[in-house]
Amino acid sequence: MSFRTRTILILILLSLAPYVVTMFILGSAYRNDLEDRLRSDMQYQLGITIDRLDQNLQTLEQDMAFMASLDVMNDIVTSDLDRRITDMLLLKKSDLRLAGEFDVTNNDGVVVASTQLSRVGEVRSGESFYSVPVYSTFNDAQIGVLQVEYRMENLVRLFANEDYLQYILLQDENLVNPGTAMSDPLMVVQSLTSRPSLSVRLEQDREFAFSALDRITRSFFIALFVGMVVIATVAFLIAGYILHPILQLSSTARLITKTQDYSRRVPVERRDEIGELSSAFNRMISGMQEMIARLKEESENRIKLAKEKDRAEMLQTLPTKLSRYLSPQIYESIFSGEKDVALGSSRKKLTIFFSDIVDFTSTTDQMESEDLTQLLNQYLQEMTEIALRYGATVDKYIGDAVMIFFGDPDSAGVREDALQCVLMAMAMQKRVRELQDEWHKAGFTRPFRIRVGIHTGYCTVGNFGTESRMDYTIVGSAVNLASRIESSAKPGDIYISEDTWLLVRDSVNCVKAASVTPKGFSYPVPLYKVQLEESAEIIRLQEEGVDITLDTAVLDADQKDKIRRLLSHLVEDVEDQDP
Repeated sequence: MSFRTRTILILILLSLAPYVVTMFILGSAYRNDLEDRLRSDMQYQLGITIDRLDQNLQTLEQDMAFMASLDVMNDIVTSDLDRRITDMLLLKKSDLRLAGEFDVTNNDGVVVASTQLSRVGEVRSGESFYSVPVYSTFNDAQIGVLQVEYRMENLVRLFANEDYLQYILLQDENLVNPGTAMSDPLMVVQSLTSRPSLSVRLEQDREFAFSALDRITRSFFIALFVGMVVIATVAFLIAGYILHPILQLSSTARLITKTQDYSRRVPVERRDEIGELSSAFNRMISGMQEMIARLKEESENRIKLAKEKDRAEMLQTLPTKLSRYLSPQIYESIFSGEKDVALGSSRKKLTIFFSDIVDFTSTTDQMESEDLTQLLNQYLQEMTEIALRYGATVDKYIGDAVMIFFGDPDSAGVREDALQCVLMAMAMQKRVRELQDEWHKAGFTRPFRIRVGIHTGYCTVGNFGTESRMDYTIVGSAVNLASRIESSAKPGDIYISEDTWLLVRDSVNCVKAASVTPKGFSYPVPLYKVQLEESAEIIRLQEEGVDITLDTAVLDADQKDKIRRLLSHLVEDVEDQDP
């Protein structure tokens, strides 16, 4: 075996062994991590389903308590059973689309009203899923019991099963809906809060879950083979270099001639004639490189001076009014030469902000055009100053609406961009509240109130239009979603998407507001409301059955008089209902 062959084999063995071991370790670690993430996602999805089931059961329990408190239940005592109770039960069963019957029994256990008419007059037997005592509204004495025969299919029908993903309901660890058996599935289990005896198991087909890993495994073996080829090639080249240094000199000379890259050098590894030739060759290339560098520097200086002169002339002739039609960041990037005024775009993860004035048309219908112009321009000026203070890019004004984004052309990072956007929105809401006092004192009886929507996602950003007329803006589904979130927000509130909330939740206090399916989207989007400091002029009352918010700063005399009459009417109703 020749020296060259032995060298190549030794290099391959020394390089290939750690490479293969490392690749297998990484593959195993990735599989474990993937399984952990899959279980975490399944647990999250199961939690959402459990919340829906609990809400369904809580709604049923509340409805039963409400029905038991109605005056119509006094018919149990008076024997005036003219089917009013039965009709009410049938209506509630139809409204809830409930599988199972409602029964009302007297204190002796005899069914006096039921959604199954054949039971009336019989002694009720069997267990009840929920039972609520019925008390007389005359003397508070118990006169009977409202019971429901609740079947598990009411819960099972809420499951969104698929071929590879199944929900299974268990009662006391016994299967209620076995479904289709899966061999060795990934599974998670969680009990219902309102009914600990009921639990739900979510199963996912393991083969489907790890299908992506199988593709990566194939790529792993391809990469392993490519790595072996690369290692063998490197070993062959190293052996060739050791045995044939003159070829290295020739190859370097050819590469310099072809690429004009004068930074290349021939390694001098010998002190013989070949080594002296390599040193002379390197000195010659160094001299040529220095000469070319001087010529290049002189050329760059001349070009730089010419560009500076042209730029100075352009800035002198370009009207400064142009800057008012562009965002400061875009204006600076264009005139600094960082961005070319040409059609083109790129994908970036941005945080998009939308706001508009609530009921703008009805608020401004009775205003003179001069007052409207003054009020709207003052509002837009205040909002723009706040946006620029937080480093935002003001995209456009759409009537009374404002579109802003963070992350381009300058970005402090996705998380910091999202936080700055939310802080900016909070500052805007605060400033609008301050302006409401000023506008009210100035004689505007219906000051502006705004709502805000924020979302973080990938957008296409760049110049759009034609060669003769273009606009630097952003497009994409993330922009549409941000606009839909803003439309869902209430006056004076800031709604953010879950993507934005995950980035700012450690810095901004938020509460979950709702889950909506925006127009144009096929899936529900969780929304979060940013908690703002309440003004002293805002009155809130939130109790069970009551949700009142009054902003006295924007109420006129007629509105306050209407509120007084409404409160007086409510007090009379409450007094009439007291026993």
